[in-house]
Order: sequence, then C-alpha cells, then structure tokens
Amino acid sequence: MMQKRISFLIIGLIGLAAASCGFGRDEPTTTATAVPLTLELTTAAPEHTPTAAPPTIEPSPEPTITITPSPLPPDLAISPDGVVLYPAPQIYDGDKVTFQLRPYVPDTVQPENVTVTIWADGQQVGSGVLNERNLSGEPFGLIKWAWDTTGLAGKRQIQIMLDMDDTIQLGDENPDNNQVSFFITVYDRDLLPATEANAAWVTADTACCHVHVVSGTAAYRDLPQLLAASETAVQQAAAQLDEQPQRPIDIYFIDRIIGQGGYAGSELVVSYLDRDYAGISLQQVLIHEAVHIIDRQIAPQRISFLAEGTAVWASGGHYKPEDLAQRAAALRQLEMYIPLTELANDFYPVQHEIGYLEAAAFVDYLVDRHGWSRYRDFYSDVTLDDAETPALALDVNLQIYYNKTLADMEAEWLAYLDGLGWDGTAVADLQTTLRYYDAMRRYQRLYDPTAYFLYAWLPYPYEVSSAGNPADLNRHPQSETNMTLELMLQASNEELHTGNYDRANVILDSVSRVLDNGGLFQDPLALSYKNIVHVTAVSGYQPQQIILSGKQADVWATNSQTNVLIQLNLLLRGQEWILAD
Repeated sequence: MMQKRISFLIIGLIGLAAASCGFGRDEPTTTATAVPLTLELTTAAPEHTPTAAPPTIEPSPEPTITITPSPLPPDLAISPDGVVLYPAPQIYDGDKVTFQLRPYVPDTVQPENVTVTIWADGQQVGSGVLNERNLSGEPFGLIKWAWDTTGLAGKRQIQIMLDMDDTIQLGDENPDNNQVSFFITVYDRDLLPATEANAAWVTADTACCHVHVVSGTAAYRDLPQLLAASETAVQQAAAQLDEQPQRPIDIYFIDRIIGQGGYAGSELVVSYLDRDYAGISLQQVLIHEAVHIIDRQIAPQRISFLAEGTAVWASGGHYKPEDLAQRAAALRQLEMYIPLTELANDFYPVQHEIGYLEAAAFVDYLVDRHGWSRYRDFYSDVTLDDAETPALALDVNLQIYYNKTLADMEAEWLAYLDGLGWDGTAVADLQTTLRYYDAMRRYQRLYDPTAYFLYAWLPYPYEVSSAGNPADLNRHPQSETNMTLELMLQASNEELHTGNYDRANVILDSVSRVLDNGGLFQDPLALSYKNIVHVTAVSGYQPQQIILSGKQADVWATNSQTNVLIQLNLLLRGQEWILAD
C-alpha cells in the first residue's frame, strides 16, 4: 500500500455553514423546580495525548480569504473552502476549538470510513471520522472542542489529513489532495470586548422552561421579558397540538443569527440580538420551535415536510401571522409552486420560504377540512418505515386516513387555492419576502458563512454550556461591512413588515449592488448606511438599528462595555454624517 505523499496546500478559513429547525438528539434533562438565577461556567476541555506524529508539511502563510469555490476533484479530497474553525470568525486565547470539515467524498467512498487527524503545532489534538450530515445531505466531520488554546496567543500551525493510513483505495486515487496545512492567529484574550471576556451561562426556571442566556448579551438584559414570552409560546404550542410537554423545555437564547433564527431537537435554540437581520417575530419562532419539541411526543419519526408544515401551521405563519391559504395561492400566481412529491423528497435544499409555506398550507388544508384529530393520527403515522421515499410514505398514509392518493389530494388542494382569486397585497408581500430571504442567505454565504443554514454546525446547546465556549453560539463577524449590510437588511425587513414593499425593495436593490460589487458601497443609499456605521463605530459604539430619514438618522447602539441601548442622532452635513450634539 503506497504511503501518502505530502504537498503544500494553502487554506483560506472559509466555511459554509448555518441553521434550520429540527435535529434529533436526546439529552439530559432537569427537574422543574423554581430556583434563583444561577451561573453555569464552562468546563475545561479534555487534554489530548498525541497518538501519531504529524506529517511533515511546510507551513503556509496565513491565508487570504476568498469566496471562489474550488472545482470538484475526482476523488476524496479536502479543499480550502472545506474547513471551519469555531468559534468563528476569530479564535482567542482560552477558546476550545472545534473543527468542522466538509471534504469532497465521491459516491464510491463511505463517509464513516474516512478518518480525520488534526495537529496543532505538531501535537495531535483531534481525530475522528466523517459521521455527520448537514441539511443539504452532504457528509462532514465535526471534531468538537479538540484544541485548548489557553496560553497559545500568536500564530499557530494547523495540519489536517484524511485517511492518514491510506486504507481507502477506490475513490481516493490521488493522496496528494488529502491534507492541508495553514497558520491561524490565536488572538490575545485582552482584545475581547468586556461583555464577551466575562461571559458565563445564566439559567432561570419558569413553570414551562429552563431558560438559558449568556451574560452581557441582549437576552441577558431582557431576560424577564423572555421568560414571559417563553411561557406564552409553550402554552400556545401545546394548545394547538392538544398535547402538553412531558418535561420542562430547555430554551437557549443566543446572540447571533444561525440560519433563519432558530432550531430545535430535545432543546430549543432561538436567536435574540439587537441587530437581528433574520427578521422573525420572536413569538412566531418560539411557538414554531416549541412545536418541534412537543410534537416528538406524538410523532417521533415524522418526516421533515410534515414537521415543518405543522410547526408553521401551529404558529399561524412562518415569520409573522399569515393567511396560509391566501399566501399559497399567491405562490401559484407567481408561478413558483413546487410539486409536493419533489418538495417532500428533497425538502431542505429547496427555496426555504417556498418549502415551508407549501408544507404549512397543505397541513392547514387537511386540518381545516378534516379536523385536527384525524390529522394528528395521520401525522404520527407517516414515517420513512412506510415507503422508500417521503413522498411515497405520504401517499400510503393519505390513502389510509383520507382515502386519497397524494396526487389526488394535491389536485383537490390546488383547485381550492386557484379558486381563491388574486390578492395583490399577498402577492407583493410574498414576492418581497422571497427576495429578502434570498438576499439574506446570499449575505450569509459571502460575509457570515457559519450562519448559512444548509451547511451549519447546529451545536447541541447542553454540550456547549457544559464543555464548549459561550462564543460557539454567540460570536459572529462584526466588521463595518457586516454591520452595514445587516442593518440594511434589518431596515428592509422593517419596511416589509409594515407593508411598504417599494421601500423594502429599494433597500434590497442597494444591498444587492454591494454584494454584486464585492463589498463596495457605491450607490448613495448604501454609502449613507456605511458612513453612519463608520461614524458610530469610531465614536466607540456598535450600531444595532438605523432609521434613516432624509438628512437625519436615528441610531440605537451599544458599546463594548455594556449591552444597554442608547439612541444617537446623526445629521448629514454636506457629504458627511456627524453626531448631533
């Protein structure tokens, strides 16, 4: 068996990652006793004993990030856009680093047979196999909290190798592309903002929930309101499902966007931050994710199409209260409808809002016409044990519970939708919503890649709070470019929610031009936002919301020492924005 040959590979640390609803995992639970606020400090990661000497690879310079994807290789390979280090985007002294690897794996190779070995400065810090799959269905490896960087500020060499012992032959004909070597900078802990440097988990219990936040965040500041909102949401989810939760629900509020702003398994994770560019109503996402927790009691093996459709139906809408039938009719009028067989069989990779809307409107139709009791029995019975594909499983069970094939039920439903008639507001709202979230995800892939839902690491928060870093769930890019684009997306979403679709699209036009031009802010609107962000930032503040009106801007901002929001007023003087006295 030939030995692996080592070659230079320079890696740019780019990751395509993010979030969605629903991952399966049972984790330890706690009892529902009322206690005062308690601190949960993360514990030290286990030390790793080297088990193999690292390959001899000359270190490459610290990389320049590029967004150009690598062409697919013909065999097993790891490329520059296939490695992400968490917490992202920077590592600080004291962080425990998780490695996420997305190599190219040909069909002839079983991912679980691909070994991964990782070295830091010549010492093996982690190993594993490609035993995970993301929402796009791609295999990846996750080596969690493998490298403790305490006392290691400075440049450090990382080396990663796939199939080090060369056990894979068919599908790995070229061993030269199985390894990467690169430098990263571990930043001094003193460079962290005070709120993050002192971050600790805080837990508060209510009748329904154990609510977890991180000190120094917006969620910590607003904890009393979040406790009340959590109680209300869980009650509403339980009422819609006619099913009470069997245990208190663990809810983690995080200070960054992952995917659309929430995901759930045996725990519930919700994005809660001041500069929220995902644009979801807090109550909608809380109900949606609570449904995912509770409905496992009645449908533990439910398919994704019905799981997400039921959650949106029970929430009364996806991102806000919505008339699901009228909205689905608008989708038909826009000629963007996806046949249910196609949607059910490949749910998450399709356009996100279309998939969730269709699933929810179909569920709404079944419940409205035939009642919740029958739908609940149907929902709990549809599993992949019934047929080879989700669509066939739907077909089998629709015949059992509704005496109709999937094709017949879909045709009946579409005839109903097409009979609803034209609703110009619903069409404009849906059209702008689709454009907004497409722009948001394009922003994520270019400037906040670990937030992109199809490729995301969706951490189990119980593990993060006990073994990882609060930063795994809270740290995110904070450059002026990031802040500006997020504030523009946020402003567009505000206009969308108030029904000002023309204004929302004007802002989206400006965002698109920035993304098209490689991050250059050239048109007047984008330039105004960028200049406002810059003036605010150099004055020691981090802008969280901007309301721009002609030559005046109202800015809500925080600083590095506190999470308290303050209002700033800026005025346009000639070509420059200045802070008003």
